[in-house]
Amino acid sequence: MKKNILIIVSLTFALVSQADNNWQRRLPDAAYIAMVSIPGSHDSGTGNGFPTSLYGSFGDQYARTQDISLAEQWNLGVRAFDLRPAVQEDYININHGIVPTNLRFDEALYFLRDKLVENPSEFAIVHLLHASDGDNNASDYGERLLELLNRTDLKGLFVDFKSTLTVGEMRGKILLLSRNQYADQPIGGFVKNWTGQIDWSKQTNGQIVGVGGQTARLYMQDFYETHQEGDLDRKVAAIGQLLDFSTNQPINSAADIVWVYNFASGYSKTSRLTIPSYIDEDVSTSDGYRDNAAHTNAAIIDYLSDPSHTAGPTGIILADYVGVNTSNGYNTRGQDLIKAIIDNNFRYLQDMQTALGEVPASLPQPIQFFTIEGKSVSQPQQRGVYIVQGSDGKFYKILR
Repeated sequence: MKKNILIIVSLTFALVSQADNNWQRRLPDAAYIAMVSIPGSHDSGTGNGFPTSLYGSFGDQYARTQDISLAEQWNLGVRAFDLRPAVQEDYININHGIVPTNLRFDEALYFLRDKLVENPSEFAIVHLLHASDGDNNASDYGERLLELLNRTDLKGLFVDFKSTLTVGEMRGKILLLSRNQYADQPIGGFVKNWTGQIDWSKQTNGQIVGVGGQTARLYMQDFYETHQEGDLDRKVAAIGQLLDFSTNQPINSAADIVWVYNFASGYSKTSRLTIPSYIDEDVSTSDGYRDNAAHTNAAIIDYLSDPSHTAGPTGIILADYVGVNTSNGYNTRGQDLIKAIIDNNFRYLQDMQTALGEVPASLPQPIQFFTIEGKSVSQPQQRGVYIVQGSDGKFYKILR
């Protein structure tokens, strides 16, 4: 590279914030994962559909929370996945409660592994919750889960949790965060003190525990029964309350790190379901999830687009009907939501970069070139403006 590099201005990530599938490559390695805005899907496996022999129409009516498959979610930029494993015959399936989906847990992990091999700049977070209703609380769940996670062909895929986990440490890997303690030590981390209530004292009492006792504070919002009068308004307010907290976190301070889970999901409509000798009660419906999404997804989009709100991280947002703006007549805005969360990163992460000052005669090697539109190139092919990331994690905007 020529030594007479001309600084034009300090890097502003917004210049390359056009949505793309591999958006995580534009994140600085030094950024804490807790400070990244990550779009995710609730009950991700329902987008793969349900076995037609027994559960097809039942699942479509009562259990569907996604219209697009895990693969399609990934391709649109979703990087956090809510998977609910349940033991089924001789393997672990992904369920929504008692309803099995067409997605096996090993298939989901192998899919994510292959995507991360193809796209080593990316990473994924998997939220695990044992769908115990779907396997009668199988006593061998933990044993089967450990067997799968320790397979040789998944070796090196999972990262150990720590509060200060960075983007650079996560690239090409999966962070598993389980709400069930399936062993003495986690693969990834165990989530403690979860609540689905709107109660700030309980919502701020969460914890993530990693291998060897590494811990971090966790704030959460997971109020999902939104079918009573006024519940949707309470849900939207609770989402906003947690966004008010997360977007105002100091993004450079390891001592102040709080991990955040903000569930947009919920069901605002129910239907009477009667199965003799098993169930006779009002239960969630897929349209209830759609109606809830139409309110909560829009609320998050509006929040992030409001210039009066502080530009800061959302944490992990898990939502219904991601990737689709309409579903069965409901204005779910799931595609707009993914883009809003991804783009939000590039409103505030530039603040993590120190003032450039004098550009070194030789940038720390190796370096990575990007065009001003955010496209990765091995070497500049013509004169123009480029974004360069040095091995020190800092970004420079240069004229070549």
